[in-house]
Amino acid sequence: MKHLVLIILCLWVIQHASGQSENKSFTLREEWRVIEKDRYVKYSGQKRNAVHFTLTKSEGGSTLVIFDRLEFSVFINGKLMTRSRDTIRWKTDSLLSRHQGNIFISVYQNQPVYSLQTLLERPVQSSMFENSTRQADFFRDFVILASFILIALLVVLFRINPRLTFDYLNVLKLFSVQERDDAIVAGRIGSSVNLFFFGFISFLFSLILIIIFYLAPDRIPLAGNFIFYSTLQGFLVWLVLSVLVFIILVTKLMLITAFALLFSLRSAVRFQFFSFIRLLFVTSMLMGGLALLYFIFRSYSSALYYNLLVLCSVFVLAGTFFLFLKLLTRTAFPIFHLFSYLCATEIIPLMILGKVVLF
Repeated sequence: MKHLVLIILCLWVIQHASGQSENKSFTLREEWRVIEKDRYVKYSGQKRNAVHFTLTKSEGGSTLVIFDRLEFSVFINGKLMTRSRDTIRWKTDSLLSRHQGNIFISVYQNQPVYSLQTLLERPVQSSMFENSTRQADFFRDFVILASFILIALLVVLFRINPRLTFDYLNVLKLFSVQERDDAIVAGRIGSSVNLFFFGFISFLFSLILIIIFYLAPDRIPLAGNFIFYSTLQGFLVWLVLSVLVFIILVTKLMLITAFALLFSLRSAVRFQFFSFIRLLFVTSMLMGGLALLYFIFRSYSSALYYNLLVLCSVFVLAGTFFLFLKLLTRTAFPIFHLFSYLCATEIIPLMILGKVVLF
């Protein structure tokens, strides 16, 4: 009797393990076509307001999903079917039977398409004993390779100057009002080690931005300017964005220097700029850690990644507040004088940058 129960249990496990059905999503982006010189060509990142693709009888038994938080219009065989701002789900069997044969679908938006998603959800028989080859994912490959490069750079920085590295990562000094001059502030801004750190932070923060732009493109209009479709393109976009971040850091240093001379706060230049670099360093590490947790638990909600930018904004505002308190203890100027200085060097530039990135 025991052997019979064991055999039945094994047969039940094998049957369910080899015959479980689940829905899997397949992107249709590779099938997109755009109009170029009066003919349809494969979509490869061109800035177009409309994309086109075809559904054939081989796609029967699936569900077509079209998604974007920006408003879009869907045409089937040249006829307007719907206008939406979120998710459309259609059974392909119904579409094929209603329109008698292959279906030519066009999706139009008022602005160039960049965050639109078109997917096919198909029921797939999965097996616990199946050992299928993992499909290539250029974005995953790019993130892994870029992360290894950043880890190697961090190790090099630590070997060059471990004390300076720990100073940059010191969270207590970031939110401490009483702060003595340390290895960072005492050093020269233009020293080779500090420039190396500035470059590393530019690459680190740019990688976080690329991850957010890729996984939450519908929430950030700026993301449309940093789209890529291969690992090599990803590295080129990363390099361009890193250079832009580095230029912004240099511009901020020049801005601080100019207004420090105007407000007679020349002694605060190095202290203030290094405090901002430390804030950016710590915030980037925290955002990267949270993004890693999202990847581990397979959380790809655009809201989660968009909230990483919101978290960054909160940290920057908190850092600006503590910077104001530090300046009060380090200088003898009145509160209004220091507040005006911070408005010119921190608050207004951050508001402009936040407007560009988040809205």
